[in-house]
Amino acid sequence: MKRVDNIRLVTLFVALCMTLGLLSCQKEPQIAELPNLKEIHCNAGDRPSFTFSVGANWQLSSDAIWCKFITSGGELLDMAGSAGTHTITLRITNDDIKTEATYANITIKAGGKQAIIARVERGPSVLYIKVYDITDTPKSAIELGYIDWIPFRIEANFRFAATDYPEWMEFEGGSLTGIPGERAESMARIVPDGIREQYPITAEDGYTVTFSDESGTRTFEIPIVFNGMGNDDLTFVGPTEDTFGWEVSLDGTTFQQYNEASSTTLKFNNELQYAITAYNNDYEIVCFEKVVDRGIPSYREGADWISFDKRDMTLSVDATDEIRHGLVMALPRGIHNKVRGDIMGHLFEMDSTSGIELETIVYDYLQFVLIEFTQKDLEVTDPYYGMYVYHSLTTYEIPCAPYSDSAIMEQYGVTDAFSCPFANSVPDKKPGIIINPLIEAWTTLNQESGIATVEVWHAGQQLKISDGEYYVGENKDEELAIHLWGPKDGFTEDVHIIFKVDGVAKKLLVVTPPVM
Repeated sequence: MKRVDNIRLVTLFVALCMTLGLLSCQKEPQIAELPNLKEIHCNAGDRPSFTFSVGANWQLSSDAIWCKFITSGGELLDMAGSAGTHTITLRITNDDIKTEATYANITIKAGGKQAIIARVERGPSVLYIKVYDITDTPKSAIELGYIDWIPFRIEANFRFAATDYPEWMEFEGGSLTGIPGERAESMARIVPDGIREQYPITAEDGYTVTFSDESGTRTFEIPIVFNGMGNDDLTFVGPTEDTFGWEVSLDGTTFQQYNEASSTTLKFNNELQYAITAYNNDYEIVCFEKVVDRGIPSYREGADWISFDKRDMTLSVDATDEIRHGLVMALPRGIHNKVRGDIMGHLFEMDSTSGIELETIVYDYLQFVLIEFTQKDLEVTDPYYGMYVYHSLTTYEIPCAPYSDSAIMEQYGVTDAFSCPFANSVPDKKPGIIINPLIEAWTTLNQESGIATVEVWHAGQQLKISDGEYYVGENKDEELAIHLWGPKDGFTEDVHIIFKVDGVAKKLLVVTPPVM
């Protein structure tokens, strides 16, 4: 019995030891992960701090004599502590300082592990910042562009940022920063206000960009230069954003433009006001008259009936009793000097987009057009007065004049008669004219029901739709019109077109032959 009891005692003792050993293992502290790497940027004389946490006893060491730990025992290259959160303060000296940035690594050892937890960058002994253009040519100033940005590069041996510069200049992206040893690329330009861009800025004017180091204690000033907007540049602000589609009354007292966005007509009295910006305020006003002959437009240099006061920047137009078309351009001095020997040859070209060649403004010079307008009677309120005729290829209007041959008018039984010329021939094309007689009941619906009709006569013979000499259909404005191509065998005399409603002649149009 004693032997059994002894065996039981031994078994219980072994089990107890195993249990105690297991409990002892479970209570052993777990080593926390080592802190993440921190980047510290500073200069000689600084005392930067950093904080870390670790779950075991630890030891720190610095590998640079100029980076020491401030401890209760003095400034040391090594220090130790227990688990927990700690804030360490460093002393950065000027020992072994160089003309470029130098670096120190702070290493931690804890729980059998080792890692760099801080990388310290000490600024150079002498800071510098340099400017280069895009060809890496050194520059003494930052040059501003006008409309376009001017690129440049900044190089420094410290971390920097542009911290102060005039409100009238801007960097691409809105800011400029850089790191040591790498060239930061940027672009700059002036912010126009209609005045400042007209004149150059030199380094002697004293405008600068201030660059600061990361601590904000060291600054550098780099001059700003601006060569002016350039004598090939010109900008302006007019009464509206659109320079085309203007109308002027015959007496020259009303300027108006239809605004499609708001379906309203804007009106201005006596003159139009402009604000023109050019280099040194030097520009030339050039006026042209656009002549539309049988629906074909062309331009003539010089229109003394258009006036522009450069002092007040106002445009006015003389009174007239006939329809005419004007074009006004403001040319910067550099452009005017280039084209003045042959203004028409430089500013205008032939465009065949419409199917035939038409004189038009060269695209690059459209930006200098202040206004293109038609001077005509703006007081006509009767929508059914006269006739609307235009060239079938160019869509330019061909004006109609009142017709007063009483014998012809009596022959057709009309009291309302007009005349206009036919379109001239065009190589490889068959131009014609399109006529809307502006008769209230002369509509597509009435034409389909036989109420609205037309007769076309030439040399005593009635022309036929079946011969392709004309046809009746809607025009570009989706209104009923007659499309006249002319007699099959060519013109020998005037063409008479009689527009009827319910068999009653309402209007007569006499079309004169083209110029051969």
